[in-house]
Parts: sequence; structure tokens; C-alpha cells
Amino acid sequence: MPHPKATSPPHQQDKLSSEYTLPTSGVLSHVPQTWVPYGELARVDRPTGILHFYFLHLFGTLYAACITSSATRLDELLYKNVVLFVGTFFFRSAACAWSDNLDREYDRQVPRCRLRPLARGALTPAQGHVFTIVPAMCAVYFIYLLPSNCWLISAPNFMLAIFYPLAKRVTDFPQAVLGVQQALGLFIGVEAIMANSEQFLGLGTTGDTTTGHLWGLGALYLAIVFWEVIVDTVYAQQDVEHDAQAGVRSMALHFRDNAKALLWAISLLQTMCLVATGVCAEFGPGYLTIACDGVISALGYMLGTIDLSDPRKCTWFFKTGHWYVNLAMAGGLFIESRIISTILSPVSSPATA
Repeated sequence: MPHPKATSPPHQQDKLSSEYTLPTSGVLSHVPQTWVPYGELARVDRPTGILHFYFLHLFGTLYAACITSSATRLDELLYKNVVLFVGTFFFRSAACAWSDNLDREYDRQVPRCRLRPLARGALTPAQGHVFTIVPAMCAVYFIYLLPSNCWLISAPNFMLAIFYPLAKRVTDFPQAVLGVQQALGLFIGVEAIMANSEQFLGLGTTGDTTTGHLWGLGALYLAIVFWEVIVDTVYAQQDVEHDAQAGVRSMALHFRDNAKALLWAISLLQTMCLVATGVCAEFGPGYLTIACDGVISALGYMLGTIDLSDPRKCTWFFKTGHWYVNLAMAGGLFIESRIISTILSPVSSPATA
């Protein structure tokens, strides 16, 4: 596998800098020019990635709301999700900064990535590493606002996020590494609502019920892993040719001749895991209809119509198409939770004397 040089010639960085133009729209067009490279490094101008990270936490909170012995209050659910969303923003920013720093030499060889701030030389590697620490510490603070067990779950999440950029150098399956890492957000969301492991392990429930919930959670985790593999493999299709030249390894490149067949197979596995979640956790027909039927219908339509050789279609799948799948899973869990019944239940009138 070819490896890029440790440092690019100065004239190459000068050429990239000359091709770059400052943003004229969006949030980064309203900040001082010296801030723009840092904003680009944190991807504040590309919010879709935040949603890809955050939805997994949302699934966790909704699953917890489905299986708790008492109804989850709406205000509690909203508060925990606000904390998770803001924490996700900082965590994703740190992950992008870390990945861009390690991949800067590869990025210079890929047209879509060659004008990123570290690739074009707008920031030095040292500045990139120092900046990475800032949002990482902010993410840690928001984990501190959550129940203590969330710290334990966050540790492997951070470690896998650190390893992910390196996975593209040692394996053809970095998308699987990313899926395993991102799907850990499900457990953080569950624990944020459950508050302590004792409650999830059976406080106030029967052993059989608890076992079913555990199996359901495991199946949901695998469903999310498969979904992240799907969406990132589609996204990587737009760089297949250039990644091959740069020496970047990926599932998109490894299965380039059978990509559609692979994506269909993983989609079926994702749907089967979602069905298993419903069966194990004894969810009702609302969940099965919205989550399971919704996901396979959305994936069936998108994979049946997408042209993987068209970068615009792959970008659409990542930026827009993900809404259909994520909202189907979230909607199925929400309809199964007791939140709706709590909202619709009549207010008890005070006892009369």
C-alpha cells in the first residue's frame, strides 16, 4: 500500500492555499478570518455529522423510556437529550480535528478533502492537536453532567474514536470500526435515563423481562452498527478512485465491484436486528411498523435508486437520506415509550373533602 510522504513540499501547500476561498455564506462567513480554519476543522459549517453522532444517543434515551418500570418524564428526557446533543457537538468536533490531523497527507491527494485547513497548510499539525484538546475537554464536561456510569461507557467510545483514523491504514473495514464506536452512544443514552446500572439489571422487574431487555438492547446496538456501516460505506463511494491512489483503505474500495450487494445484505441484517429488538423487548405493532417497516422501506428505495458512481447521490444519502432511517428508528421507539401516555393522561383532580 502506498504511503504519503511525511510532509508535503511547501509549493504544494502554497498551491492549495491559492485555490482556497473564504466562505461567503453560512456561520463561518460571520466570524473573523483567523477563526475560519478552526471552525472548518471543527466542521461547524457541516452540521450533518453532528446528527449522525447524536441520533444514537437519542435512540438510547428512547429505548430506556420504553423499558423503565415507571414512565419517563418528558422534561427529563428533553434535558438529557439537550446535554447529549451539546456534548455530541464537541465530541464530534474533537474527532474531526483528530482525524484531519492524522489524515492531512492523504487529504491532499483527495479532491474533496484537499482544501481542509490542515491539508492546505492553514493550520500547523501542532495547532491542530492543541485545538483537538479544547472540544474534547468540553465533551468531557458534558459527560460530567450525566449519571456517573456514563463515564465508563464513554471511555471505550473515546478510545475507538482515537483509533478510527489509524484503522484506514491497517484494515479494509474502517467503517466497521466507526460503526462499533459510534453505536456506543446508544448505551450512553440508555444510562443517561436509567441513572444506575442496578435499575437496568433488574430493579423492579422480573428476571425474564430484564433478560429480554438486555437482548433487545444488544440487537438494537447491532442494528445501529450495521446502519453506520451502510451510510459511511455509501459516503466513501465518492472518493473510491482517489482513495485507491492515496492508499486509503475502506469497505467501499474493498467491495467496489459488489457494493450494492453488500449494502443490501447489511440492510437486511439491520432490519432483522430491529425486529429482534422488538421481539426480545416485547414491543408492540407500532414499533414494528414504524421502525422495522420504515427502515427497510427507506433503505430499499434509496439503495434501489442510488447511483454509487455519482458523488452527488452519495452525498445526498449522507446528508438527506439518513433522516428517513434515523427518524423511522426514533419514531418506532418513541411510539413504544410511555412518554405519549404520560402526555395524554388526564390530570388527576384533587380529592374532595
